[in-house]
Amino acid sequence: TLQQQPRHVAYDHFRIKLFETMIRQFTNVSSPLSHALGRRHRNLIPFAVSFAQYGTQFLRDLSCAARETPEDEDVPHDHFDILGIDRSFVISPQELKSKYKHLMKELHPDKHSSIHEPSCSSRTLDEEKALKASMATDVTRAYGVIVNPLSRALHLLELWGAPIGEGDSSILGNNLLMEIMEVREDIENASTDEELRPLLESCRFKQNDLCDQLAEAFREERVDDARFLTAQLQYWNRIEETVLDKISHIH
Repeated sequence: TLQQQPRHVAYDHFRIKLFETMIRQFTNVSSPLSHALGRRHRNLIPFAVSFAQYGTQFLRDLSCAARETPEDEDVPHDHFDILGIDRSFVISPQELKSKYKHLMKELHPDKHSSIHEPSCSSRTLDEEKALKASMATDVTRAYGVIVNPLSRALHLLELWGAPIGEGDSSILGNNLLMEIMEVREDIENASTDEELRPLLESCRFKQNDLCDQLAEAFREERVDDARFLTAQLQYWNRIEETVLDKISHIH
C-alpha cells in the first residue's frame, strides 16, 4: 500500500510526521491512543510501534531515492502536486496561501533537526538541511506559478501536453492581432496619466473576462479553446505591463 502512494517528497514528509506521531502515542502509556487499547490489548503496542517505525524509515528512504534519481527532463514538474492541491484553474487564493505557509513552516531547516530523528543512513545533517532547502525552493516556485492566473493556465496546458510558446501569435486570429496593435499605438501616443488609466482598466477587464472563460474551458477540458484563451491572456497581460511601466515613468 505504501508503494502505491504518491512519491513526491513533500507528501512523504507529512506521512513521516504521521508515523512519528503514532510512535509517540503508542509508547506513551498515558496517551489517549495507548489508553484506548486497554490492558487486554496492550501486547499489540510493540507491533504497532514496529510498524510505525518501518513506515517512517521506508518513506525516508523513498524520499532520498526520489531526490537522488535523475528526473526526465521531458516530464514537466507538477506544481499542483508539489503544493498538494487539485489540478484546477479555479483556486482559492486564501487557501493556496495558507497551504504555502504551512508547507514552508514544515520545511523550515530548524523544525525537525533533532539528532534523535531517524534519517537516511547515508545522509548527514548538512544533507538533510540541503534537502529541505531544495524542497522549500520547489514549493516557493510552485506557489509563484499557481498564484498567477496566466502562469497557472500555461502550466495546466503544459501538463495536458499542449503548451504554447512565449508570444505564440499563430494561435490568434488576424482581427485580434489588429486590435492589440491598435491598443499598443494608443499606449504609445498617450502622454498623461488620464489617458493611460482607461487603457489599463480596459486591459484588466479583458483579462478578468478571459479568466472566466478559461475556468469553463479547463473545467470542460476543451484544450483548443483553453490554448486560444491563454494566448489572448498572455498578450493582454503583456499590454498591462507596458501601460504600468509607462505610468511609472510619468510619475
